[in-house]
Amino acid sequence: MQKISKYKTATTYAQAWFSAAKDEHIEDKVLEEIRLLKESISQNGDLWDVLMQPVDDNNDKIKIMVDIAKKAKFSAISEETLKMIAENNRLNLLKMICNAFSKIYYQDKGIVEVTVDTAVELSETQNNRLQKTLENKLKAPVIINYRLKPDVLGGLAVRFNSWLVDDTLSGKLKKLKQYMLDRHTV
Repeated sequence: MQKISKYKTATTYAQAWFSAAKDEHIEDKVLEEIRLLKESISQNGDLWDVLMQPVDDNNDKIKIMVDIAKKAKFSAISEETLKMIAENNRLNLLKMICNAFSKIYYQDKGIVEVTVDTAVELSETQNNRLQKTLENKLKAPVIINYRLKPDVLGGLAVRFNSWLVDDTLSGKLKKLKQYMLDRHTV
């Protein structure tokens, strides 16, 4: 029997969820529901850890997922999708499914997802300037995901698609070190 990767399984669920939302013209609403769901997962880690454990009888998990969707006033599509994910005992893939949905949504809307590594949180002015600069360079709307990484020391590392623009102090020091090593060995 061929094993299907977790990534492929998560992407399949996400694509079905997105297609159902798009058919009803509520993909923006579902993206917001997914944002809330991801926020809940990160804030209530212990509950989600329990829900993601495989079990023989997952009726309680199904009920919990339906209750979460109802209390959060999620769309019927999201409620049914979460129920199906629980019924198929795939809650362990929920984070991956949510992330894949976001990527599919951004791709469909022509939005470029960018990851920025920085040592400190940017001010609102810096964030707005970076947003405008990236949108001008990429000629598309941009969603920026920030990662605070003190080891970059200063500056920014910007990643999108397969590109990396490293303007960090740590990156510059590494280049300088390599240059000095190359010069020394010549």
